[in-house]
Amino acid sequence: MEGLGHLLYLLYLNSSYQPCVGIPIAPQWVIMAAHCFLPDLQVIFHGGSRNFQEFTGEILPYEKIIIHPNFTVTSPKNDIMLIKLAVSLTFFSTSFQLPTLKKSRVNNCLIHTWKRNKEFIGNQDSTLHNIKTWLSTDLICQKLLDEKFLEDMLCAGYILGSKEQCQVVRAAPIICGNELRGIMSWSTGCILTGHISVFTNLYSYIPWIKSNIYTKQVDTNLH
Repeated sequence: MEGLGHLLYLLYLNSSYQPCVGIPIAPQWVIMAAHCFLPDLQVIFHGGSRNFQEFTGEILPYEKIIIHPNFTVTSPKNDIMLIKLAVSLTFFSTSFQLPTLKKSRVNNCLIHTWKRNKEFIGNQDSTLHNIKTWLSTDLICQKLLDEKFLEDMLCAGYILGSKEQCQVVRAAPIICGNELRGIMSWSTGCILTGHISVFTNLYSYIPWIKSNIYTKQVDTNLH
């Protein structure tokens, strides 16, 4: 996995509840989990800094939020939403694309997120974490998670049994090779210690994504 230019374009989604990670997939569009639709949502450009001591804190205005119509707060299914920014990101470029195949050719992946603590912004420990992991097969995911593993999901990691407590910023993206494969919906524990992370499988939602953001210019960016 060469180059991590996409790290410059992660967005910190602040709210009066819990923060999330958003990632731009087109100049005016950000994708994240639907459970991130929280009170007083702010979309904050992280400015390319890896550490919140260098945090620029530029709040980006947004025009609308589109939650998948079949998402409900009682289920992790269809846990996906889009934010249309009020202005295009003039710096936008990606080193990844949306999935082109149902099954990824690359199983070695990176999850990008920040570790949370009580003094999250500005704390020297609040650096961006690039967690190396791998996608498991559906069969393994079903064996480990039983009925909690549903259709249109992916899972990564394994249960180590660590008791270490930690929290990370939710809805982190997982990038495998040059493809954005999923957005984290939930996990079995601290993902920094190898616990299983469960993702909305973006391949299953490409038609929905494109139907909402489609223009000739945007469509070019998604190929």
